[in-house]
Amino acid sequence: MSLIFKTNTGSLVDIGVLILRIGISFGFIWAGIGKVSDPAGFGMMLQNMVGIQSEMATNMAMLIGSLELISGILILLGLLTRPSALFQIFVLIGAMVMFGFDFTAGPAIWKDPSMLGLAIMLVLFGSGKIGVDNIIAKRFNSSYKYK
Repeated sequence: MSLIFKTNTGSLVDIGVLILRIGISFGFIWAGIGKVSDPAGFGMMLQNMVGIQSEMATNMAMLIGSLELISGILILLGLLTRPSALFQIFVLIGAMVMFGFDFTAGPAIWKDPSMLGLAIMLVLFGSGKIGVDNIIAKRFNSSYKYK
């Protein structure tokens, strides 16, 4: 019975955070590639839904797509995990606001609430032990001498 209710705090948590990072990074890398490869298409959607001017919408699409791609790669590596996840939280909330929290409309809007939960978990937990952030933290902590 204890196996069912026991909370893991060891290496299984780090493996779980790694799997979480892989999942959310795939979603953001995929979304970023889609926007960067067709900024005019996403820009047109922004223009129609929000009323942004055509050129500005295309530039916003490139910016958002590039930042989604970069934040997805950083989370996959476990580098700057918390700031990257925080950026993703803003993107996800923005998408949900834009679609009016109607999770039956829009391009795959149903995934946003679950990805928001994953991003919040990454802000809270960081990259875990299996990530570049952990390597940097170890080096910083070992080289820092308390006075």
